Amino acid sequence: MEIVARLKELPGLETVAMTTNAVTLSRKLPALKTAGLDLLNISLDTLISQKFEFVARRPMAAHGKVMKAIEDALDLDYNPVKVNCVVMRGLNEEELVDFVELTRDKYLDVRFIEYMPFDGNKWNTQKMVPYTEMVEINKKKFPSFGRIEDAPNDTSKGFKVKGFKGQVGFITSMSDHFCGSCNRLRMTADGNLKVCLFGNSEVSLRDVIRQGVDDDDLKEIIGAAVKRKKAQHAGMTNLSSMKNRPMILIGG
Repeated sequence: MEIVARLKELPGLETVAMTTNAVTLSRKLPALKTAGLDLLNISLDTLISQKFEFVARRPMAAHGKVMKAIEDALDLDYNPVKVNCVVMRGLNEEELVDFVELTRDKYLDVRFIEYMPFDGNKWNTQKMVPYTEMVEINKKKFPSFGRIEDAPNDTSKGFKVKGFKGQVGFITSMSDHFCGSCNRLRMTADGNLKVCLFGNSEVSLRDVIRQGVDDDDLKEIIGAAVKRKKAQHAGMTNLSSMKNRPMILIGG
């Protein structure tokens, strides 16, 4: 809560968002809202409590806490509440339509994320479900499921079932990259700048700040890193053989 409150005091910072597994979110959410938290991304890969224990490595009972946190966030007028679901063949692709059904009466933005290769996640191309296949699965259940306009620099492709309150997005990093419009930069917890989630080159801002560089020099270092960003990432085949941090050690 203190971090959120102090971030909100920074001039020019428009939005503070948090990505969370939401297991303990409900009891902290009112204070986070008061501190100024603007947006929420809740990670949830299954709606089945028995499967949740295997996927999330949390007790089965924690699944109910996550679902309650989603409802609590909606009650506190977070609109939309973003729900991130990594889709893996043989694990949860049969739940796609159930996630979309959640958007019928709730202001949710469910984002289906293509399975991506990172260190430690046992990458296998056979587990990756391309977004075009996900779209077709949903269209069979919801014939009016269709494309909607994206905001500038969105990393997801927006879809919606006609008449539903919420919407759906597909993050298509593997099958249809969006590198040309991506404006994301990531700072890791240990002070490294990553200009691409899939890039394995990092620039330590922590070290140069400790060396006493001023703000102008820091901007030059960041700008130079951005200019070195490649036109697109290495692609699904090559990424699996590249050394990169596990997602849990990257953050965003």
